[in-house]
Amino acid sequence: MSTGSDEGRRVLRNVASFGAFILSPLQMLMLNRALGPAGYGHWWWTFGLLEGAAILGVFGADLFVRRELPRLVREGRAASELTSVIGSGLAVMAVIGLAFAVLQIALSGPLVAAQGDPGLRPFLLLLAVQPVLWNVTGLLSAALQSIDVLAPVALIRGLLVPLGQIALLYGAWRADLPIVTTLVLLIAVSVVALVIIAALYARHFSLRTTLVHAVRPREYRAVIRFGLTLLVPAVLFTAAGKVDLYVLGAHVDAEAVGIYAGCLTLAALLAATRALFDPIVMTQIGALRGAGDTELRASLARMTRQCAFALAPPLVMLVAIGEPVLELLLGRPAPLAVAPLAILCVGQLIGSLAIAGWLIPMGLEGRVLAVIAGATLIVKLGLLFLLVPPFGLIGAAVATAAGTIIAQQSQALIGGHRLGFQPYSASLVPVLVASTAVAIGGRALYVAAEHSFAKLPSALIAGSVSLLALGVVILRLLDPSERATVWRLLGRTPRGA
Repeated sequence: MSTGSDEGRRVLRNVASFGAFILSPLQMLMLNRALGPAGYGHWWWTFGLLEGAAILGVFGADLFVRRELPRLVREGRAASELTSVIGSGLAVMAVIGLAFAVLQIALSGPLVAAQGDPGLRPFLLLLAVQPVLWNVTGLLSAALQSIDVLAPVALIRGLLVPLGQIALLYGAWRADLPIVTTLVLLIAVSVVALVIIAALYARHFSLRTTLVHAVRPREYRAVIRFGLTLLVPAVLFTAAGKVDLYVLGAHVDAEAVGIYAGCLTLAALLAATRALFDPIVMTQIGALRGAGDTELRASLARMTRQCAFALAPPLVMLVAIGEPVLELLLGRPAPLAVAPLAILCVGQLIGSLAIAGWLIPMGLEGRVLAVIAGATLIVKLGLLFLLVPPFGLIGAAVATAAGTIIAQQSQALIGGHRLGFQPYSASLVPVLVASTAVAIGGRALYVAAEHSFAKLPSALIAGSVSLLALGVVILRLLDPSERATVWRLLGRTPRGA
């Protein structure tokens, strides 16, 4: 496992995972078609519960594996010790996840009665097992990424599984399948994804030994202690996660909530770009924290600047032409989306730069995380109640962006202080200013083009020109060492080398 200055190459090996987020708008479109308008609303309502169950059900086991495996590999421990950690994480996570599944099934009746919507019942009953499937797949993937098995995991989770789900939803739409059948097929896709990841896992670890350790876990106490440290922050962050949808839903109609949910989905492309760096960041922290802090500081600084460059293209495209893209996906006009989408993108941009924030949860700073999570929830709820009634979607976007920035940047700043360095330097300012300027210019170009052309050609013109301008700007902002790195990543030798 490499711990040197090759983060860029390792990020590129993980880049296929970005496909899942590039394809997410198409998945949103197919979900809307396959489930129908009412079913699509039910999906989003249920997804909030599923996401909460997944976050709490994993109980920090994936992060425990990401922290322990690089350290064990660095120390040259036996393979059985690695599978013991993984198996123990699986055991704890499976027990808690199944408990949440049973709880969701038991509460389905009261939840349906409280909403007065019988259409929610099949979603609550059938999808109760989804968080368990997601979490088991995620933990096995975390184990593989912790030993730098990046490209195959990225290909499977980023391209193969999303494309399979899109194809399934398209078939369900064209065949006009019942909602229950479609939901069962979605679960089947999750099962297939787990089987494929397990087969890849078996090429690098003993699957049999892992299952034995899962049945008789030796490290379960360590996993539980780790999870308990992060439990309160997880609960608070989960509560803050989707509260904007519920508060907004009490003040605007379902169609407006759907538009806002679409804005959240598109803005998440920025967080998805940052997610390309997360496995590498966590591996570096696990391998170097306490043993090579100087190298870790340099690594985090390099990756923060790389992340700023990587965030520029999605920011520019979403601000410039996010509105017509959303209208195309939803199949209806969405003029209300322009300002909320831009605000959410700003929040995701600033929050996504906080890659050094992983130092806090991986360092078991549970109390610090709880304070940050509590502050995030209080501020977000306060802003929601204050801003949503008069400003609707814009108020919800401001509250969500503020919560994202507080949650992420607080962890990065405190984590940097713990490690003895500033996670940000002045060199980030030109990158952020130039990206923002190009994004605003792209939006102005789209508005101007729309006076002469239809939406689609206007979006193509504005998007193409914006990306070209951004490419020129980025090339000018790269320093000589970064240009040389780009050439190396492309497999070429710079002229004059």
